[in-house]
Amino acid sequence: MSQAERMNAASNAWEADPWDASDIVADAQLAGFRERAAKPIEWAAIRKAGSSVFRIERQKLIDGDVQFYATHDGEELLLMQLAWHGFPDPPEWRLASRPAGSDGSWESWGYFDDLPVHWRIPSNGN
Repeated sequence: MSQAERMNAASNAWEADPWDASDIVADAQLAGFRERAAKPIEWAAIRKAGSSVFRIERQKLIDGDVQFYATHDGEELLLMQLAWHGFPDPPEWRLASRPAGSDGSWESWGYFDDLPVHWRIPSNGN
């Protein structure tokens, strides 16, 4: 499915970030998402973290919709849950990562409806 077809669909299980990304960007994000979705990532609740996570103030992450964080395979990962989601808004979840120990920018892997089955999410995220 091309990015244009994904953008115009009323029901997307996955959507690029930004929604109007080119096919090249969208395809790379989808491949990156699928790669990470296949990994057994153990997530931790952001609200139970100390004052900062990945050298970022915890409240700033919470304000950015971050619910969970993890370090896996040399990456720092953030999992965001959107308050507003579903058509015409993006799907409920968003994934971003960067190399562990880096202060560089975050790479987005798009928005998606369902949490991957290999991921372990705390039952009580608060």
